[in-house]
Amino acid sequence: MSVMRHRMEPFGGILALEHPPMLVHVDRDFMLGLGHGPSPLWEEPETSLLTAPLEVHFSVTNACSQQCRHCYMDSGERDAGELSAEAFRRAVDLLAGMGVFHMALGGGEALERPDFFELARYVRASGMVPNLTTNGLKMTRETAAKCRIFGQVNVSIDGLDAFQGAGRDPEALAQGVRGVDLLLEAGVKVGLNCVVARQSFERLPAVFRFAGERGLTDLELLRLKPSGRAKQEYFQRRLTKAQNREFYPVVRDLSLEYRVPAKIDCSFVPMFCWHRPDRALMEQFSVYGCEAGNVLLGVRSDGRFAGCSFLEGEESVFELPRLWNSSPHLARLRSWTDRAPEPCRSCSYLDICKGGCRAVAQFVAGDLYAPDPECPFAVEAQLKS
Repeated sequence: MSVMRHRMEPFGGILALEHPPMLVHVDRDFMLGLGHGPSPLWEEPETSLLTAPLEVHFSVTNACSQQCRHCYMDSGERDAGELSAEAFRRAVDLLAGMGVFHMALGGGEALERPDFFELARYVRASGMVPNLTTNGLKMTRETAAKCRIFGQVNVSIDGLDAFQGAGRDPEALAQGVRGVDLLLEAGVKVGLNCVVARQSFERLPAVFRFAGERGLTDLELLRLKPSGRAKQEYFQRRLTKAQNREFYPVVRDLSLEYRVPAKIDCSFVPMFCWHRPDRALMEQFSVYGCEAGNVLLGVRSDGRFAGCSFLEGEESVFELPRLWNSSPHLARLRSWTDRAPEPCRSCSYLDICKGGCRAVAQFVAGDLYAPDPECPFAVEAQLKS
């Protein structure tokens, strides 16, 4: 078992382990029982707002030799203001000082930044756990060995055949698969990131089979987001209404069949809730919808941050300690459920789902704060109106 890290919160504290990976919210009595003294935060009213994000998704570069059609970062060329190594280290110091536990490093393609492993080592030395998302194309045996520094490496693979509408270079698939195998050979904890689109939905069994055969840690299913280049063909590639309704039972059955732990990103929670799961179990297993600007934060390679990686923001990560409690952008995201319109207002899953994906609402409905228009409940309500 790894060393336990902790962070005080108004409700008590958060405990973090890397082996096994675990974040646990505990009350004040539990913290006292561990030998921690009372925190000044305990003199304040309890609130659902955390003192800092638990995880920051940090793009270390926007450079990427692959021009995937559904890239939410519109990656390709480096951002003009890409942070230098020195500036990146200052950002790491700031986030570690706030008590952030995990930093998910990506791009673009992070491995295309020449000093990437120096940056990753600095994150690890700060006390945060670094994780990596990569397309796997730059993976060699030497690179894979260096990846042992990460808590986990997730390789992006959306399908195991070069189907029409895949959105990625068909020739890159074999290289991505080889990247997975090299990482496993090096003893690295490996998962898959799979963007689920209309054209790839029926191909999910092959992805689950691949993950099961390789004994991968998990398979994370990501909803296609209308962000970056993905806006261009979003309406042709987003899941159909029927696929959204079928999503949960399909994923559940495939996970059981191939014995692969399946994870969904928060934007799929409305599709999960459509099947009316037990609320207590959802809370027990920390299944929740949009936590942009509270649990999560997205930072671009030039240092601008937003509530998540799929939203746009102009505020600087170097101002985050001051802005965490004062940013209007973050405040509106966090308080969405307080002013939720129908049909979300009457939904029994409101405080869990939190209205679905803000990026989808902004692009499809034209309003960042509208209910997710692709939520099956919202679609049903629209048909009845």
